[in-house]
Amino acid sequence: MLKRFGLLLLAFGLVAGPVQAQVGADLNISPKRVVFGPGERSATVYVFNQGDDEATYTVELVDRVMLPDGQILPAADRPDIAVATASDLVQHTPRRVTLGPRQSQAIRVRARPAGADGREYRTHLTVTALPPETSGFTAEQAAAAGQGEVALQVVALFSVSIPVIVRDGTPDARAGLANLAIESLEGGQALALDIERLGANSVYGDIEVRVGDDPAGPVLTAVRGVAVYPEIERRRVVAALPQPLQRGQVVTVTYRDDDARPGEVLATAQLVAP
Repeated sequence: MLKRFGLLLLAFGLVAGPVQAQVGADLNISPKRVVFGPGERSATVYVFNQGDDEATYTVELVDRVMLPDGQILPAADRPDIAVATASDLVQHTPRRVTLGPRQSQAIRVRARPAGADGREYRTHLTVTALPPETSGFTAEQAAAAGQGEVALQVVALFSVSIPVIVRDGTPDARAGLANLAIESLEGGQALALDIERLGANSVYGDIEVRVGDDPAGPVLTAVRGVAVYPEIERRRVVAALPQPLQRGQVVTVTYRDDDARPGEVLATAQLVAP
């Protein structure tokens, strides 16, 4: 998940108006999620600097919540949504890294047992690119300033987050598909649907859309890596269709697990194009 943060740098006597810069757009992280199941206590996450300049990153744990439209927000922004945090169960090292161009760094992640209550605990490992020392105003910019003017430099910091999940029991991961509908998009169509979380744990998998009633037929379009976390009961998903459907065509949608039981069908549903 990619986030942007604004860092406001004030400098007096400079050119009035904001100056924009971007930091960390070449940041990448792998894998895209970490799940600690029963007996699993360690994992490795790799941070990549794919840019042409040296970069420094902070690594921290941030609790985040999911909204029904799929947005992921800091839990501090939505205190009305309860999340079973794993922040006190998870440790990681290092917490700050500096990487040269095209270099990578391994982040070691460890987890303590979650206990026998069968609940799923989650936090998010968040890697944020820090602005370089050269991100301030130049001498030329300072010389062009008018007397008494104030300038605002906005530096967009890029941050990548991945979920870290701890669960010690057999996951209760069940799902359903509901409210299928064809929606109009600019220049085409999309299939919209709700993924319903029916079990106590989160579900994570791929949405596959096929024309016809054969659930093993060719895939028309797919949405990969779709999760529904325990704080919400359903999530709305929209899949763009590569070509418009004809009236009366049957569409088969499959939600296939990519977590505890990879490849297993979690839910399926059909729609007749209006």
